[in-house]
Amino acid sequence: MVKFKNLFKVVVDMESSINALQFNSAFQMFLKTLVLTHLSGHYSVCVIRGAQDDVRLEFPRPSVMVALGAVDSSHTFEDILVSSINAGCEGFLVLEDALFPFLDNYRSAHEAAYVRASNKRIVAVTRLDASEREQLLQHDTMEVTPNILLVNPKMVSGTVGLYTTILSPAEPRGILVNLTLIDEIPVKLDTELLLPASVSEFPDKLSNMQGRRVRLSTLPYPPCAVANEVPLGQGNARSTVPANYSLQADGTEILMILELCRRHNCTLEIELVANSEWGEVYPNGSSDGLIGSLIDRRSDVAVAAIYRWYNWYKYVTMSAYTGRSGISCLVPRPRLLPFWQTPFLSFPASLWLMVCVYFCIGTVAVFITERARQYVRSSRRSLGERYKLLDAIFFMLSLYVEQSVPLPNDMMAGSILLSFLLFGGFMVGNSYAGALASVMTIPRYEKSIDTRADFAASGMKWSGPTIAWMNSLLMAEQPELVTIRNSYEVHGGDTLARFSHTRRDMGYVHERLQYGSYALESFIDINATRLLQPLKEDVFWEQIITACSKTWPLMGFYDDLILRVQQNGILRYWELGSVIRNMGLEIQRNLANARVHDADHEPVKLLIAHFLGVFFILFVGLTLATLVFIVELLVYRANADLVGKVET
Repeated sequence: MVKFKNLFKVVVDMESSINALQFNSAFQMFLKTLVLTHLSGHYSVCVIRGAQDDVRLEFPRPSVMVALGAVDSSHTFEDILVSSINAGCEGFLVLEDALFPFLDNYRSAHEAAYVRASNKRIVAVTRLDASEREQLLQHDTMEVTPNILLVNPKMVSGTVGLYTTILSPAEPRGILVNLTLIDEIPVKLDTELLLPASVSEFPDKLSNMQGRRVRLSTLPYPPCAVANEVPLGQGNARSTVPANYSLQADGTEILMILELCRRHNCTLEIELVANSEWGEVYPNGSSDGLIGSLIDRRSDVAVAAIYRWYNWYKYVTMSAYTGRSGISCLVPRPRLLPFWQTPFLSFPASLWLMVCVYFCIGTVAVFITERARQYVRSSRRSLGERYKLLDAIFFMLSLYVEQSVPLPNDMMAGSILLSFLLFGGFMVGNSYAGALASVMTIPRYEKSIDTRADFAASGMKWSGPTIAWMNSLLMAEQPELVTIRNSYEVHGGDTLARFSHTRRDMGYVHERLQYGSYALESFIDINATRLLQPLKEDVFWEQIITACSKTWPLMGFYDDLILRVQQNGILRYWELGSVIRNMGLEIQRNLANARVHDADHEPVKLLIAHFLGVFFILFVGLTLATLVFIVELLVYRANADLVGKVET
């Protein structure tokens, strides 16, 4: 009897082992079919297994095998996972013992990798006992891994249960995770395995997100991004932290996110970053601003006219470009020159210099010639009648103002010299008169700064509230751009608001969007736009993108939406509407027409103001003459008193 029981036990154990082997073989075939169905569209598949996991799968695609037990001391599991992602792994088959180590390192590994894939899928084998189920539902990676299919093999019943997560919004913020059974499929080794229709399509939790959140970080930057507080329940977005108000979001880039949420039934949550800065990553690893919000995982996307900055690329995924931006400089408008300068505006400074040189040379030549003529022809004259330098100066002045002058002709050399001086003075005088007529009737302005070369040559500084504007010029090598980059200064908003109205030696950064609208910092108000004008050309240009988390699951859908909006011209309508709603057209009109002269700047009739320069010269002459007369009178009286004392 004992022998019979032992024999029966051996038979049962053998039958159990055979069933286990048959189920394991059937499960391997099922798993292969499942992976080929759902992961064959990816570039490569990463198989992650524990030390005790057995997998014998072959794929038509490149695959990477990662074993937890093979990790050595020099490389952590995260390092190997990063290398696998960089090798192009977009689909992941995760076996039982490796599931939670994989989920624990999922975010950090993707954030460290340089390869970005938008359509990540996970097929995970798990026992799904009570402890594993609870740990899985509480894992913080569930929100960024909606494309997950859980495979639960049940050897006793000879079936495989297919589960997926159900993600729903939680109040006041966050998500709730539950599991749902898709189907329970019997697996047998001797039958052809075909997946039922219920699992022929991968579980889709992105087409309809059931109101789940999309977290956006931004800053006030019209017309690209605007978010205003409104009474609770009236806006189209809400704050990322519970608050007693809603947000009314607007702007070309936020409208793109809102359209994405409309299509996918999600809720937009907005974080307005402190200090309204794009931010930067510091050498110690800390960060702030928009980039800090993404790195700290407080948001999924960030918008506010962000460019393709190479120093951001390491930390974010950059979307397809949402627009073109031309970065330029607002410079002071040239003012009308004061009327007292009118007599001096006929010639430029270089020509005035040549006229003065010509005058001095002519004066010296006349003086030497006349002295020589007196020496040769008029030796009978006393020393008191000799030709003076002052006579030569007045002779040249008479030529310049086209007055008659004595032209002695008793020496051929003197006659030739005086004839050419007369002709030269005639040309200078007539040129001056013609130019003066133009200056007095057509208003003259200060020199205008029109191009970036003009701005670089002017020596002016330009400024903005953040250094982020210069990220695009960090690697510039052109001399003009290097000069402009080095002349950039950072000041606070209040300081810049004051400078824009008071300083005429400084420019202010701004950008012109794809369809011609001006995006301005908040310190540029409507009064400042009446004092400033944009350059005629861009200092540099950039492509505007949306900075996204590397693990944002909607990345592929968002890029597709951007391209559709761009090719249909909808962005032009959004841009104009946002400008009208948030900035007003007067500011745009002031800048667009800054270089268009008003009607009162056309040729004008002569006014008394045009003669202020003449009166200024007359006043200076009378003042100098009076002072010299007083000095001469004092000197004469002093000499007379001295002579009187000597005689006495």
